[in-house]
Amino acid sequence: MKWSKRGKHRLLQGAEGVTAVEFAIILPFFLLLVCGIMDFGQIYYQLHTVNEASREGARRAATGGTSQEVTTAVQKFGSQLQTPPYMNPTTPVPGQPVTVTVTRSVQIITPIISAFFPSNPYTVTGKSVMQVEK
Repeated sequence: MKWSKRGKHRLLQGAEGVTAVEFAIILPFFLLLVCGIMDFGQIYYQLHTVNEASREGARRAATGGTSQEVTTAVQKFGSQLQTPPYMNPTTPVPGQPVTVTVTRSVQIITPIISAFFPSNPYTVTGKSVMQVEK
């Protein structure tokens, strides 16, 4: 079958409109995917940060640090803490475990993603337990 130049031109004119419609259909899903990846990445990053901060605080408490020294060690990982680090017991006893808990809030920016979380901002918590050295 032989196509004339005029026939091909008519077929290509309709393709431009189809491409625009397909793009308009796919764009919201693509943006949701990208924003969701950014939100979950931010939550994961903050979770990693509070875990590292609690580990550093527990290490400081396990080596005989005071409550103020533990707070200073935890704040090296950022000053956006929801509350000061919680240390239990507040006066570490040699040979016994000490627990340091750190919490931080993460703001979820995508409205549809935030519907899946019970609260916005979402609170991430890091907890570390170490035995106090003698």
